[in-house]
Amino acid sequence: MWKYYRNGVVPKRNKQKSENEVVSLPPISNGIPAKSAILDHHTRGQSTAHRLQELFLSQGLRDHGPLNRDVKKKKNILGHQSVPLSRVSVETELEITAHLKYHLHQRHLKGTTQNSSLEEKEAVVFQQTKTIVFKDQVLSNSPPDLLQSLVPLDEKRRKKEKDDVEEKEKKERMRIVQNASSCTDEAPEGQGSLSEGPFRAADVEHKPRSDKRDPKLQHHSSPNNINDDISSLHFKQRRFMIYLCGGYKDTVPERSALMESVYPWLYLHCKQRGYDFRMIDLRSGVGDPVSDNHDLAEMHMETLRRCQETEGLTFFVFTGQKHEIRSLPNTIPQADFEAILNFVERSKKKLSRRQSEMADESQLSTDTGDSGSFTLEKEPRLSEEKEPSQSSAVMSENSISSSSTSDADEIQLARSWMDYEQDLTLLQTWYKLDKNTVPAVYRLLPVSTHHPDYLSRDGHRRKLGRKAWRSSCVKLWNVLRRSGPEAIGEEAICHLLRTVLDWEVEQGLGGKQPPEEYSHCYKRIITDLLYNLKNEYAPQFIDLHKGRPEINQTLHQAQQQFIRNIHLKLRHTNIHETNVSWGRKGLSAKHNRSHQFYVDRLCSHFQRTVTSSLNRLMQVRQANGSFDMQRKEVSRLRVEEEIQHHVRFGKTLAQGYAFRQDFLMEAKRALEASASSQNAVLLLGESGSGKSTTLAKLAQLIPSWIPGDAKVLVCFVGLTSDSRNVRLLLQTLCLQLANIYSLKTEISESLSELSSELCSLLGLVTEDRPLTLVLDGLDNLSEEHEADLSWLSNTLLPNVVTVLSASTQSKCAHILQSQVKVTVLSLPALNREDITSGLVSRLASDFCQLTENQWRLLFQPCLSCPSPLYLNLAYAETRKWSSFTPKESLNIPTDPNKLFVSILVSLEREHGPCLVRRTALLISLSRSGVTEEELLVLLGRDDHVIREMAVLHHQTLPVSEYSPVPYAFVARLMHGLKGYVTEVESDGTWVLRWTHAEFASVVLQRYTPTEDSIKAVHADFADYFNGNVPNSQVFQPLAWIRKEKGRRCYEFNLRKLRCLPFHYIHSEQIIPLLTQCLFNYEFLLHKLWGLSICHVEEDLKAAVIPDKELLDVKVLGQVLCLSHSVLLKDPCQLASQLLGRLERIISQDKPVTSGDPRRYSYLHDLLAQCKSSSLPVLVPSYTCLLPPGGLGHTFLSGHMSAVTALAHGRHYIVSCSSDGMLNLWCLDEQTRPVRSLPWTHGSAVDWAADSLTLCLDDSVLVLQMGHCLQVRKVDSGKVLYVEKDSLDVPVVTTACDGRLLVVFYDGSHLVKVFDLVASCLLLRCVNLALEFEPIHKDQSILVSRHSVKDCVLFAYRDGGEAAIFSAKSGVVSVTLKAQNPAASIQAVEISSQYLLLFCRYPYKRHSEIIHIELFSTTSFQYLRSILGCSQDYISHVTIAGGGSHIVAFCPTPHSATTEIIIWNLETEDHKHIARFPGLLAHGVCSDLRYCVGFCPGERFLRMWNLGSRINDQTLTYNVHKTHSDGTAEIVTMQRYQRYVVCQSTRPGTVRIWNVARTRFKGRPVQVEHGLFSSSDIALVRDLKLYILSDRGTVNFTDTPTSVYQTLLVYDLLKKSYIKKQTGLFIVPCPRQDYQLLEGEILLGLSETRDHLILWDLDSGYIKGRIKTSYKETLLSSMDRDSHIISSKEKTGLVMPWDRRTETQTAKRRRQEREVKREKDEQQRLEKEKFNSIDQYLLSGDEQVVICSYFAHHLNVFSVVSEEHLHTLEDCWSLLSLRTAAITHTGGYLVVSNYSEAQHAPYLTVWDTQQGKVRKRLKNEPGVCCIAISDDACRVVFGIAGFNKLKVWEPFRRKHKTISGYGSLNLNWSSLLFITEGKSKAILLSEAVSIWDLDNGTLLSVFTPDSKIQTIALHGPDKSTLLLGFSDMSTLITMTVSKQDAHTKSSTARGKDLFGESSSSEDEEDEVTNKN
Repeated sequence: MWKYYRNGVVPKRNKQKSENEVVSLPPISNGIPAKSAILDHHTRGQSTAHRLQELFLSQGLRDHGPLNRDVKKKKNILGHQSVPLSRVSVETELEITAHLKYHLHQRHLKGTTQNSSLEEKEAVVFQQTKTIVFKDQVLSNSPPDLLQSLVPLDEKRRKKEKDDVEEKEKKERMRIVQNASSCTDEAPEGQGSLSEGPFRAADVEHKPRSDKRDPKLQHHSSPNNINDDISSLHFKQRRFMIYLCGGYKDTVPERSALMESVYPWLYLHCKQRGYDFRMIDLRSGVGDPVSDNHDLAEMHMETLRRCQETEGLTFFVFTGQKHEIRSLPNTIPQADFEAILNFVERSKKKLSRRQSEMADESQLSTDTGDSGSFTLEKEPRLSEEKEPSQSSAVMSENSISSSSTSDADEIQLARSWMDYEQDLTLLQTWYKLDKNTVPAVYRLLPVSTHHPDYLSRDGHRRKLGRKAWRSSCVKLWNVLRRSGPEAIGEEAICHLLRTVLDWEVEQGLGGKQPPEEYSHCYKRIITDLLYNLKNEYAPQFIDLHKGRPEINQTLHQAQQQFIRNIHLKLRHTNIHETNVSWGRKGLSAKHNRSHQFYVDRLCSHFQRTVTSSLNRLMQVRQANGSFDMQRKEVSRLRVEEEIQHHVRFGKTLAQGYAFRQDFLMEAKRALEASASSQNAVLLLGESGSGKSTTLAKLAQLIPSWIPGDAKVLVCFVGLTSDSRNVRLLLQTLCLQLANIYSLKTEISESLSELSSELCSLLGLVTEDRPLTLVLDGLDNLSEEHEADLSWLSNTLLPNVVTVLSASTQSKCAHILQSQVKVTVLSLPALNREDITSGLVSRLASDFCQLTENQWRLLFQPCLSCPSPLYLNLAYAETRKWSSFTPKESLNIPTDPNKLFVSILVSLEREHGPCLVRRTALLISLSRSGVTEEELLVLLGRDDHVIREMAVLHHQTLPVSEYSPVPYAFVARLMHGLKGYVTEVESDGTWVLRWTHAEFASVVLQRYTPTEDSIKAVHADFADYFNGNVPNSQVFQPLAWIRKEKGRRCYEFNLRKLRCLPFHYIHSEQIIPLLTQCLFNYEFLLHKLWGLSICHVEEDLKAAVIPDKELLDVKVLGQVLCLSHSVLLKDPCQLASQLLGRLERIISQDKPVTSGDPRRYSYLHDLLAQCKSSSLPVLVPSYTCLLPPGGLGHTFLSGHMSAVTALAHGRHYIVSCSSDGMLNLWCLDEQTRPVRSLPWTHGSAVDWAADSLTLCLDDSVLVLQMGHCLQVRKVDSGKVLYVEKDSLDVPVVTTACDGRLLVVFYDGSHLVKVFDLVASCLLLRCVNLALEFEPIHKDQSILVSRHSVKDCVLFAYRDGGEAAIFSAKSGVVSVTLKAQNPAASIQAVEISSQYLLLFCRYPYKRHSEIIHIELFSTTSFQYLRSILGCSQDYISHVTIAGGGSHIVAFCPTPHSATTEIIIWNLETEDHKHIARFPGLLAHGVCSDLRYCVGFCPGERFLRMWNLGSRINDQTLTYNVHKTHSDGTAEIVTMQRYQRYVVCQSTRPGTVRIWNVARTRFKGRPVQVEHGLFSSSDIALVRDLKLYILSDRGTVNFTDTPTSVYQTLLVYDLLKKSYIKKQTGLFIVPCPRQDYQLLEGEILLGLSETRDHLILWDLDSGYIKGRIKTSYKETLLSSMDRDSHIISSKEKTGLVMPWDRRTETQTAKRRRQEREVKREKDEQQRLEKEKFNSIDQYLLSGDEQVVICSYFAHHLNVFSVVSEEHLHTLEDCWSLLSLRTAAITHTGGYLVVSNYSEAQHAPYLTVWDTQQGKVRKRLKNEPGVCCIAISDDACRVVFGIAGFNKLKVWEPFRRKHKTISGYGSLNLNWSSLLFITEGKSKAILLSEAVSIWDLDNGTLLSVFTPDSKIQTIALHGPDKSTLLLGFSDMSTLITMTVSKQDAHTKSSTARGKDLFGESSSSEDEEDEVTNKN
């Protein structure tokens, strides 16, 4: 039974129904709600006959008011529709009665005479319960009193057929979709619904016919996809796709509004969360949905299925009151089509015989069809106005329909036999039998077959061709609709004639279940549309008769039926109905405010619905940690996704392997041979020969061929954009290897380092776990790094099998065969059997066949070009052939390229040459593919495409501002290129690219005659990515940013970051490349952050112009090289690194005259952009990092853990890491590890050596680790000698050219000599007898690494003598003495001519200098000395350049930097040749080109080419060169806020800085030298320097006391001493114990450190003493009970049963012991009150001072009243101020302490005004730095060893943790400050960082090259940092940059006091800052 339930509520069915139950027809949903008055007015002027016609044929029922309840009940029982009661005439009543009797009689006759076959055909089942089938076909001129028949069906038969149908339904869909392919935009009148027919019930669900045809026929027209080297991957995608559909005309406002306003928002919403988003509307901008090959429906369905492959909501349908455009079936089964032809033929003959009878008939007659239903034939009604009959052949499109049921037509013409003849001709003209499909079908011919103008390039002729086709389409549709029901049944014809929208709705609502989770429907009803039928815009929203303002009831009913079907398939909650009223231009948001409100509300609802669905499905990466840690995690996930792509792609290819089965065995034999010979297997083949598929199959089979737990790594070069970059390829391989062998190590990013690391990782491969490396398509590597393949030679190691592939004629193949040991395998061509079997299997799988001639035409070209690519392409082309295709159209080119060209030519004919050309070029010239958004925009920017669309497609108005080209045009073209274009994921989005690289070459050869045309396309790409598009911030920003929990989360637009410089370079737009990319700070920042610094370096390398060197590019490259390690970890430091290295260079770059250019053209703008960064960054005011121009180093990677030792031999150097790995390096131009040395025999784990020594011509290696010594063979790893646990640390050297091993022992005089030639035979073991007595200490012995014959030079550190030890004799032969007794020997070495002593001598007052004393190697006499400079701090030395140069490594701990210095022994030149951050642990240099060293904790080596700068005289140092000093202390001036005074690390030097003047940011306004000595104390306040000097001893006490007796006051403003006061007695204290207070009051400690003293510096006398006074109880500061634990807790637990058995005596003794213990504890605490002061804290307002005493208490004093305020005591915690902080007013103190009672650490907040504990935070161990806000509402502290800060709000009971950056290492020297009103925090822990405490994020980090000695805060809100460095005297001011904020001068008040008057230079600086 068919029923329609309102709102989708379906009541339970009554299963107990009789077989012959009468079923009622429910009223149909009123899609257009209209009141009865309106409809009564509509029918008032109609005749009774017309009203009766509406009674039985009306689609919707009118509400005529309430009916009697009994009448309603009776009507429901009888099964009649609820219709209004109406009085009829007697004549009409008689006509109705006669009509009903006649039909009942005919039905009785049919039931008794029909055979069983007819009964089966009649009972076509598509109902789910008791079903009624209507077979009445309404023809023209049918009487108005037509009634519908009811046909009950057998339930068992229906159930059986239903099961058969459901089994075939899935396979049928593909074929049926293609049937609805040819569309017409003018729907014929008077026909039923294409989906269900005019009288189908509401709940009918479409099912295929249950005929006997082969179900495999369903796939006969689906083309075979090309199985090529690159195919789409099917796995969970990080993207969402939504498909929009609706009427072509009536739903345009809604769909357009969504695409314009909602789509950008949803796109942005998804991109911000790392997902891609597409919203597709194939009807947007399309007015004429016609294609030549009738494949529109197939294209729509393929697009919809592609959307449904994604998650979430995928389908939205929009409906109105207008029916969809009708379609013609592309194919019709042979049986059905011939049945239709036979029916038309029979009808023609029957009509001819009865032509005379037809003239006499005046009533309706019925014609029985084969289907068992009967059709009512119509006669023209007799009326007074009678029109002559005319043939349907000459009817207009409006009068052609024979089934029109127009309410206004009184007269319809009868059909003649000529009409049937024309129907036959029309069918036979357009449909031809195609026997290539199994079973055969009749196929609709292309439009251009009979209307060639359809493909004309003349726009007018093409328009006429389209119009002619529309006319033919209408006629064909009418023929099928008239004849189909009687010929093949109503259901079958409805399937054939379904609209595209019907198929979309069926797939959209049925493709994924349940539909409510994936689909929504928006239904819009114009309530007053009936009043506006005469409006010119009415036909756009409702179906009207042509030329008349009347509703076409048939189409209107079909639309209502379509809506009912949606209601049955979709729950009412997902159907959104809206009523709107008619307005100006119908429905127009631009002209009607109510319509604008409706559209806005719909868009808002759509946006909320989709957003809610997306948010449920998105797995958004949480923004945890700092920016650098987030970037690290994202990079790791990106590489893992890259690996998954290759693995899945390989599995897909392996499954499709079908040819060359014999070749697999040949490949197996080659692999076995290569494993023994350590050769790589190179597979060569032509393009398209199937190399990728073969390698994928080999990768699948290799684990079964190789014994052991074999691992296979597969990479298909070119599959993704990253795989084409050799550097990223190696990174992926290294990461996979590290995962296989469970190594937790960081993988490098530079090419040279990755090459070395790959070699080291492959060295871990063992025999039981062999490895196979499969690399396909190496010729697809991109031009980055010039497709370097030298690293492949390192993969040829034992247990590693390398399989490669490349094209035969490629350059890569020749390089591989010439540079790598390879075994070449040539991929054979396909033989005849392979080709035959391949074609036959494809034809069988597609249920197709070819004629004999067609088979020959296909087979012969395949034999001529026997490759899988051509086989697939050729077969795909034959899928377009039919059995009736003319022979001249069956030509297939014998070359894949020519075949592709023929495809392009055919597409040009249909779509236009400009559109095809532009699209093909965009795909070919893009970087790794083009996205659909890019394609649409760039097509719309081509004037030729726009003009062509206007001419050929009449597309004049752009679809949208962003996408001027309709998406449907691109979709049609991509559908035509199916098999040649694929969609793959790249850079976080999906791109279109050719399935084979050869296609791009064909396109370029065809469409780009000149290089300029190629450059023009690249220029268009660059312009697009540069943001010259609407909504560029949505579609093409540098990054999509979202805010989450107060922090900004970034999703980088990798597409833009990679493509913009790529297209600038290839379009040769160097200036835009420099301005928009390389010197655009925001672009550089996002590229560094989103990718890495290596990508930027690749762009810089590509931007170098060979003929002209750009100085800006060179300097920028040097800066990035210096900051490489910092930016690799934290790219957000780009601004601070650039400013810290270039600020001085740029500030000094000024033209000499106004007309001269500046030296740097782009760096000025770059640095200006750095100061207004989009990120908050710490911006230094001046250069504080190493500037560019120095000698840089390169990294040598090969170790997976930290390097611990390094040594050099004659030919190699060897290095050792903490995991025991030993790498042997060959020093050449490539410098990579030769191999990893084998493990030692008999040792489970190799040693992590502390030192290494290569001996005996690099054949023996000596390892020393602690007190152990091992001697082993280099090649075999055989251990020659082992010495374990000696008492002293061995120190190793060699003699006699490495044949003798000499071992000294640090801490004793023992020396051992071994003969390495004799397998490490012990020759000597002696105790040295020296003339001098050395002082033994750690690392005291110094030994030369070289020797002369058997002589070894050694000495003791800081001694004055050295000695020569003879290894053969075992005695000390000669003693060498330094030339001065003050000498301190730092190192010794021997060259071929000299014995070298490196001695340190005192120099001037506060310096030292190095002297190199040279002695003769023959006479051992002193020759001469070479001076160094006062800045040499030698750690160890080495001889280089064949003995001509000395290289010394000078790590400086106080500055955390290392210098490499060099002496020329002949010319005595001394140069500081290189300087770098970090402390070098060890270095070697046997050749000046290869100086190698390492720093502690680093897993790579550093290498310098000293020879490149050996002759640079600017690096020369001498004894007179000024020693650089640092900043020891920074003092801000309270009275003069714009000035800061800095004390230098050089005693006596003071510098004054004006922090408000830009002109003086790099130089002080005044410098004073020699004001005091190192023994003096200098204090600064208000530009006055107070110097305590003349330290002496006084005897006025029992013991002599040291005091300062003189005070000097130096006025820095007047530059003179203004006071000298003698006779003072100021107790000496450390510098930090003095505080200079307001009023020239000095606060210090007494001589016994038991109290504080206030000295009045004006008078020189003591003003007062601040002492403790314990007048109250010693525990007055806190409650005794809360802080003193009971004796039970102190002594242990006493159990209850112990107390019960305890005697009175024992109890009394226990209590006495407890009382005594408490008294002792109390006495101990009382004694602590008299401890000396450890340290004190002074409040910021200098009013309160708190002292600690190494005790369990603290004392609070008032500085003003000099009183003891409170004692802060905790009996079970030792209180110290080393980790404490005090508020500005001194009201609160926060201190870290450990409770001995609770055995837990605490963080305690004390109220110093009341002496009580306010708050405590438990279990916070390891607190190393603390800061507290001024109101004590926020406490910030750091934990030692962790990279996190913790924020505690004690009075709000809040506690949170802020994750820090990866290299943060908090320690006890870290400093922490709270600034900007407790919202920010400043942390100094090696690096400077700023933290946002409110949002809990790390804002910025600044990593210096050298050590920051001191830090201070400046400004009213303490937002400015003042930094003093240990190795430079410049004061660095550092502020946080703000976006769109110009750099301004400091707001410090006051005037200039040192003559810094305003100048033109200042004004110029201000203008520059504003710009």
